[in-house]
Amino acid sequence: MSSTPDTLPRISRPDVDAVLVGVLNSGGGEDQEAVADAVVSHWRSAEWPEGLVSVNCFTSTQNGQVLTYEQWASEETLQKSLLDGSGFRATPAGSGGPVPYRLYQVVRGTAVSDPPPPARSFPVAAFPMESHEAARQWIDDLLKAEEAAAGADRAYPGAIAANIHIALDGKSVLIFSEWLSEEQAITHMQIVTKAMLMDVGNSEDDLGSLYRHHTTLTS
Repeated sequence: MSSTPDTLPRISRPDVDAVLVGVLNSGGGEDQEAVADAVVSHWRSAEWPEGLVSVNCFTSTQNGQVLTYEQWASEETLQKSLLDGSGFRATPAGSGGPVPYRLYQVVRGTAVSDPPPPARSFPVAAFPMESHEAARQWIDDLLKAEEAAAGADRAYPGAIAANIHIALDGKSVLIFSEWLSEEQAITHMQIVTKAMLMDVGNSEDDLGSLYRHHTTLTS
């Protein structure tokens, strides 16, 4: 495991097969930092399970939530860790535990340089689905709605990438985006994201939460 002050998350790592995403609630402020620090402290001192590639910790800028994004070399090692009960497990609000996902598609913005500058804002939203087939169809419809509303070039100011995940059980889609700034992310969410979600039948209240990066640990 390693960590340096400039270590940033790499969401679309080629050596990652599955991810585990969870959210812990806190009172915000110092309590939020304490929760995030506790997650990081655990993984810095613990023996890492086989297959764990990285642990990424984020703090919400809108509420007291702390989000963890674990990257695993294989679905098998991730599932084994869940069965063993190893790790500092964050629990999404309203669910029975952290949710395993697989990265399905990466949609990159064209208005930033290649390679892009470091992301500073991370909008995250999850949407319930009925099955893998329904999840894939919803993603296709969402991207079609986006192109109809804003064009296919995706030259959004500040947009680095939208990393679209499907839960391993097909019951959820997670969109984990990367932006140069929170201001640019908010503008996009209010103008573009809200419209395309409504086009595919979702509420404008489904915009998700904004996070900032706290710490990334790598094996």
